[in-house]
Amino acid sequence: RFGISVGSVEVDYQAVRKRVADIVEKIYTEDDSPEALKALNIDTASGMARFLDPRTVEITDNAGQSRVVSANAGVIIASGAMPSVPKIDGLESVPYITYEQVFSLEELPTAMTIVGGGPIGCELGQAFSRLGAQVTIVAPKLLPALDAAAGEAMEALLGAEGVRIVRARASSVAADGSTHTLRCLAGEGDGISVTGDCLLVATGRVPRVSGMDLKKIGVSLNSKKGIAVDAQLRTGCAGVYAAGDCTGDQQFTHYAGFQGGVAARNLLLPLKSAGVSAQVPGCTFTSPEVAHIGMTEAAARAEFGDDNVQVIFRRLLSVDRAICTGQNEHGFFQLVLKKDDTIIGATIMAPPAGELISEISLAMHKKMKLSDLIFVMHAYPTFSLPLQVMGSTLYYNKLKKSSKLLSILKKIGL
Repeated sequence: RFGISVGSVEVDYQAVRKRVADIVEKIYTEDDSPEALKALNIDTASGMARFLDPRTVEITDNAGQSRVVSANAGVIIASGAMPSVPKIDGLESVPYITYEQVFSLEELPTAMTIVGGGPIGCELGQAFSRLGAQVTIVAPKLLPALDAAAGEAMEALLGAEGVRIVRARASSVAADGSTHTLRCLAGEGDGISVTGDCLLVATGRVPRVSGMDLKKIGVSLNSKKGIAVDAQLRTGCAGVYAAGDCTGDQQFTHYAGFQGGVAARNLLLPLKSAGVSAQVPGCTFTSPEVAHIGMTEAAARAEFGDDNVQVIFRRLLSVDRAICTGQNEHGFFQLVLKKDDTIIGATIMAPPAGELISEISLAMHKKMKLSDLIFVMHAYPTFSLPLQVMGSTLYYNKLKKSSKLLSILKKIGL
């Protein structure tokens, strides 16, 4: 379509694996390794930790050796999350992997079955399909936590790329040599069978909270089975804070980092800052990306009522930049507004959606209205220009409704 022919494309799976491993190692070495942390005057100790009291932790390493560490100011728990494994009959007797093992696959699967249609399932499903595997995603719907338009667009995108979507619930699974057969229920009595040689369970993540003797120090769990914290990230035990995925809140690396910084600031400095927010941007890194922040349309209508919510929608089909790059078939902009045009939520599906959502994040943080973006000049042709155009459209529609009043004001010289 661009007038350029590159011939046949071949996938070197081992080279792909090496590149992924090299990138992971580079980021770990530069940002997260004990050596990198030591350069910031942070000491590390590897092992399983449990509380002896609110200021004392015992750490046991893989060799069974223990050491005790005491804190003067307090403790921050940031134990993260782990894969959530659903109850599927026979799963315990069938080899399966989660996102923790998927990048260690030594060979490209011939047929991969993915249970779960959230961000992990969609991202890995598209990636392995593009590498050459036959991919089937089993889920009642895709991207269920987002606006319905996102799941529908993702299903159309992945379907166009050859990914099979089975809108059903995984019921049971059985092994037959090196393959598996997954039985799925799509409705009352309806059964669908999916066969493959690699079973990936991608049904979300749950807080990692066991083994730390939290109850011993008075730290309780919330309804999401995460560590219960208040707005300042304080647990029920004085001097003990929790941050990130272990609280059961929205699971994003950037949110965990933000909370970790706030928890440390609240622990060490006077006065307290809020560490819990409903305005957390997130992105599903498919191609194109799907980014979101704030309330979905359904949540907004449920809280404020239909008459107090308006939704502005624009498909990527009519965005000039997307047309120029040949990326306008799948994607959209959706903004959820209050009646007074204040932005309370957004979902964007576009190649740079993860970058675009930051503008909406800033607008929401500053409690801006969509009409405020009219006067923020955006370059043409860019993927961000539709945000200004959507604001202009809303503004001109309001002008039309006020045309009689404007005519009178003009006649009297105002």
